[in-house]
Amino acid sequence: MSELTDFFKSKLFFKNLAIAVVLVIAFFWGAVTFLSYYTRHGEYYILPDLNKVSLTKAEGMLKDMHLNYVIIDSEYDAKLPPQTVINQNPYAGAHVKYGRNIYLYITSSVPPQVEVPNLVDKSLRQAKGMLENQGLKLGGIIYQTDQCVDCILRQAYKGKTIAPGAMIPKGSTIDLVVGRGLNGAIDSTK
Repeated sequence: MSELTDFFKSKLFFKNLAIAVVLVIAFFWGAVTFLSYYTRHGEYYILPDLNKVSLTKAEGMLKDMHLNYVIIDSEYDAKLPPQTVINQNPYAGAHVKYGRNIYLYITSSVPPQVEVPNLVDKSLRQAKGMLENQGLKLGGIIYQTDQCVDCILRQAYKGKTIAPGAMIPKGSTIDLVVGRGLNGAIDSTK
C-alpha cells in the first residue's frame, strides 16, 4: 500500500496527470471549435414573410439567401392567384442557416372537383344552401310556370342540364329553373 501512496506523491504521477489534463482540454477545445465551424454557429439568415408572394418571387428570394424550398401541399383558393405561397415553415422572422429547406404551402392552379347536389324538388332557399356547402355558386334563376311554387325544376351547368352526382370544378356556377306556380305568381316570402 505504501508503494501506491509513494507513486501518487511522485513527480512521474503529476507529470502524467498534467499531460492527461492538457490532452483532455485540447480534445474538448478542438471538438468545440470543429463543431462551431461545421455547424456555422452564429451564422444565420432571417427568413422573410413569403405569404401571398408568388412562387417565382419566393424562389428568387430564397435562392438569393442560399436557401432551398420544398412544396409540401397545394390548396385551391379562388381569392388568390395560382402558385401563391399561403404558408411557410419555419415561420417568417425565424433564424435559419445556409442551405436549410423551407417548406411551402401554395395555391393550386386547378380547383378541386366537387359533386353536384340533387337540387330538384328542393326549395330555392334550400338549394342556395346546398350549393354553398359544396363550394358552388348560384347562377341565373329562370322562373317557369309549374304547379310547384319556388321549387327547383331543373339544374344546369354551362347551359346544359346536369345530373346530380356529376363532378365539376369547385366555384362553378349552377343555373336553376324554378317553378312560379300555375298562376305565374312567385312566392316572395321564401
